[in-house]
Amino acid sequence: MDAGFGYVAFAAPASPSVAELPSASWTLPRVTALGERIAAALAPLHDQGIAYGMLTPELISEGPEPEALFGFGVAELANRFGAPGEASQLVAPSWRAPELRSSLRAPTPASDLFALGTLLRSRLPAMIPPEIEAHLARASAADPRSRPLDVTTFAAHFTRLAEHVNAQGNAQALEVPLASVPALAALPSTLVAPLSLSAEVAPELAPAQLEPVLPLAPPAAPPLLFPRPIPNYPPPFAMSAPEATRSPLLAVMLVLSGLVLMLGGVVTAVVYAARHVPAAPSKTVAAHPAVPASPALPPSPLSMPEPPADPEIMPSPRAKRHAPMVAPGVGPSAFPEDARAALPVLGNEPIWGTRNAALTWVFFGDLDCPHSRRAWRALEGAKATFGDDLRIVFRHRPLREHPNALDAARVLAGVARVHGAVAFFDVLQRAMQGEESLTAERLTTTLEESGYGASKLSELSAAGEAQVRADLALAGQFGLKSTPFSFLNGQAIDGERTALEVEQLLREEQRTATWLAAAGVPSASLYTTRTNNNLIGLGNSGESRSCVPIGKSPTRGPADALVTLVEFSDFECQYCKRVEPTLEALLARYPKTLRLVWKDYPLPQHKGAQLLANFAADAYRRGSTGGFWAVHDGIFAHAEALDDSALGALAGKAGLDGALLLISAHAGVHDAAIRADMKLGQRLNVSGTPTFFANGRRIEGALPAQQFDALIQEELRTARRIVAHGTAARDVYALVCD
Repeated sequence: MDAGFGYVAFAAPASPSVAELPSASWTLPRVTALGERIAAALAPLHDQGIAYGMLTPELISEGPEPEALFGFGVAELANRFGAPGEASQLVAPSWRAPELRSSLRAPTPASDLFALGTLLRSRLPAMIPPEIEAHLARASAADPRSRPLDVTTFAAHFTRLAEHVNAQGNAQALEVPLASVPALAALPSTLVAPLSLSAEVAPELAPAQLEPVLPLAPPAAPPLLFPRPIPNYPPPFAMSAPEATRSPLLAVMLVLSGLVLMLGGVVTAVVYAARHVPAAPSKTVAAHPAVPASPALPPSPLSMPEPPADPEIMPSPRAKRHAPMVAPGVGPSAFPEDARAALPVLGNEPIWGTRNAALTWVFFGDLDCPHSRRAWRALEGAKATFGDDLRIVFRHRPLREHPNALDAARVLAGVARVHGAVAFFDVLQRAMQGEESLTAERLTTTLEESGYGASKLSELSAAGEAQVRADLALAGQFGLKSTPFSFLNGQAIDGERTALEVEQLLREEQRTATWLAAAGVPSASLYTTRTNNNLIGLGNSGESRSCVPIGKSPTRGPADALVTLVEFSDFECQYCKRVEPTLEALLARYPKTLRLVWKDYPLPQHKGAQLLANFAADAYRRGSTGGFWAVHDGIFAHAEALDDSALGALAGKAGLDGALLLISAHAGVHDAAIRADMKLGQRLNVSGTPTFFANGRRIEGALPAQQFDALIQEELRTARRIVAHGTAARDVYALVCD
């Protein structure tokens, strides 16, 4: 391939690709499902900083095979064997992010997101609701920093918007919206309701007054090859610009003039009749059969309420069934040991999840607090992501400034006591939507919608009184004066957090809890162990660990080593040079149980560090692991600054062609890979070199050999306990990242 020749073979979709499907077959739900499918395939790659790089319709499948994306690895091959950015040339310009068009740069997760937004927009008609247009435009923004943070959240918000639009579309009838007729809008609704113009009364007006709505399903009839008149129902897609401009303006004006004259006559007759109705109508008149009033008029499409303002929203909980739950006091919702934790879980609270979950989130909330509602919706999304690994315990903390909060808390606590936890979380999910206060009327409506309308508010309130008092007493012990306030395995979380922040908190705690469980902490005492340590500093701390993916970085030591030491380093850093003898001694002492991983982190003040990183990276590409470490050792062993001739000599000693390595280094062939290492380090809050992570535990600086050795010994003891409890040695490090 260095000579410019090479072939790549990969499987193609068995079913038709997205590019082969007719454009008329795409509906909004279908496009939404496609976005979720692609996002699910991209998310594991993006979490590791890997770009797919080949997001084109020809390589995307709707199914039925489980794989959504085909040709993965082609972009990586192009980057590996060609100049950086050659992979972007494999993609048509229309699917290529602007930053990849202006210069030769390797694909990134942000460029994948651009391609996804562009793809979804191309499957939709020319005219779509403005909120969906704006969301897709954000994904395909010219500036990568203006795009959504991650593909999962982008797809979830797109799904939420589509559900919102379809809900509005289903609510629209073939009636003229009241707001669209000024003369009718000024009248009382009781006078105007019987005058709603349906398609049967004025068929020529129905399509003209209604905004086209994206369909819930494809039209039953196949599309015609030639244009035809617009039917008397909302078209499945908005008309394209050429079709819209073919209607003569004069004809439209004549139709509208006739409409105004007709409505004026009808309104005059109604007003006259209304003014001559007796002031006190008799029962005979009231019982006289009248024209049935039409249902409440839907809002005008032009005044459609905006969806939630949060830029990033997790999947709507209404679209998902709750995970299996256990009613309070019955079955394995809590271990007896949980009641002895610093923050007890007794088992009689509303609990969503099982006692075997590694993560327990205790949520203190006010049902009328807007911050509590948003925080709860984010937590519901996290539950959908983490499933059985997350247990949620709800506790009431009504605030005095919300006059309806205390009564609402008693009623919902009564729902949990009378109907069980499943009923409680079903009602809670509905109550936490919107910003409307939970008055008695709204509580009644919410219970009816949930199927518990037969229960009286007074009876539920009496049943839940004791639980609310207990929750308030517990909140008082911890001095909780605001909501929301949560505890994640005892870790205090004050205030509202976004969905992304909630997921990050859960991931970090999950790593520690999983490590402790693998090391032998029983499931029955895991919550108590973590809570006592996080809350009051007692017991096994379970060191905080960070996931540092190894990826394709150079390594020294066996792949099944019990301890993996990841180093972020700089070839011109004197402290990095000083710690090298210590690392060599550790590798010699633990040849079968220690693995060293190199990550580039050239600091900006070191002018030659980037060039040296490129030189060593090219040695790794051409000479594999042995070539890299030979050049690595030679650079750190050299006392003076290295010029091109010295670098060429180092490469020669390693059995490599120094001229080729220097050409690649000066061309910055590996700049993209080096930036990826630095971006990973920044996410891990690496601020200087050297920085190490021993099985995920952070170590900063060139520590003495004794401190490194003590830490390695401690990690070896823990890892051996993990292996003794059934984890294979090669899978020990996976506990940190998986």
